[in-house]
Amino acid sequence: MTAEKIIERIKKDSEKEIQAILKEAERQASGIIKDAKKEAEHEYEKMIADGNRHGENLKKILVSKASQDAKRGAMKAREKIIEECFTKAYQKLSELSGKEYKKIVINLTEKGLKKLSGGCLAIVSKDEDKEIAKNLGLKVTGNVDASGGIILKSGDGQITLDNTFDGILEREKDRIRIKVGKLLFS
Repeated sequence: MTAEKIIERIKKDSEKEIQAILKEAERQASGIIKDAKKEAEHEYEKMIADGNRHGENLKKILVSKASQDAKRGAMKAREKIIEECFTKAYQKLSELSGKEYKKIVINLTEKGLKKLSGGCLAIVSKDEDKEIAKNLGLKVTGNVDASGGIILKSGDGQITLDNTFDGILEREKDRIRIKVGKLLFS
């Protein structure tokens, strides 16, 4: 064999080997691209699932917060209505007069006298209360700023019973609030 033929042979063999290497490189590249696409698809699906999960959690949080805000708003509205009821009750009680007023104050004072068992002093809120106190044998020792009613003090001054309308409403406010709430919102 001549040198030209050997060179020609080496060239052909080299080209075959180059072609084989290129084919193998293309095959490997195709596999790498295919694997990369699978990995990218998997990551994409994972990101979508994570995003959906995050979105659902956020939605639940927002719905819960909105529900709490709505309940809080409803509670505030109920409280406002109940407070309006107390304001109207104070107003109605302060407007009482005549026989109706005297009957209520006499009843409250007599109940108070039974609790304190005699020897009491009276602190009045209205001029009408002085007459009521004197008729029940009580000594009037002062005035109080209230919508009506009498404060009774035991003879020794140790026990005070506030039977003014304001005092009674304040003392009974929680119990009355529950009853008013049930009446209005049940």
